[in-house]
Amino acid sequence: MKHIHKIEQDIRDWSASFLEIPHDKLNGLPPCPYAKQAWLDDKVAFSINTGLEGLAQTVREFELHGYDIVVWASEEVYDIAYLDGYCDGINEAMSIAGVNMHLMIFHPEFDAEDAGLEFLIEEDDDKEEIVYCMVFVQKLSLLDDASLSLEKSGYYKHFPEDMYKSLVLDRRRLRNANCN
Repeated sequence: MKHIHKIEQDIRDWSASFLEIPHDKLNGLPPCPYAKQAWLDDKVAFSINTGLEGLAQTVREFELHGYDIVVWASEEVYDIAYLDGYCDGINEAMSIAGVNMHLMIFHPEFDAEDAGLEFLIEEDDDKEEIVYCMVFVQKLSLLDDASLSLEKSGYYKHFPEDMYKSLVLDRRRLRNANCN
């Protein structure tokens, strides 16, 4: 039997108890409308505690494995500005090179409240605080196609303008710059 790392189990639990649960402020859709199917189709992989070199390797090898998403997670919590800049730089470089991939960070120092998405805050006082950072590595075209569909459904209606811009429009700009 395969050993599942605690972080992997945390992420699976977070997905099942939050990301996959419909929310009225998201037009009845879950915070991540595609998560449940990705798990069911075995399209999620992990790179845990492999450092930034492991993240770079995940990016280099992403197309080889046929996953929809690789979750890179690190208990070494990198400075948020550094990790964000690192991933933004990779995203810009991949766009220029026409690489159909995108990195999206999740950091314990930037939560739903910081993003202006208070309505997504879980009301679970017993919930263990996340003490690791994550980067979701995904195909840019699939993310943008999903965003286009979600826009039509009213999913982003309650998002602050700056978060909508950074999560949707900036990513679309990267796709339209040089990717298909």
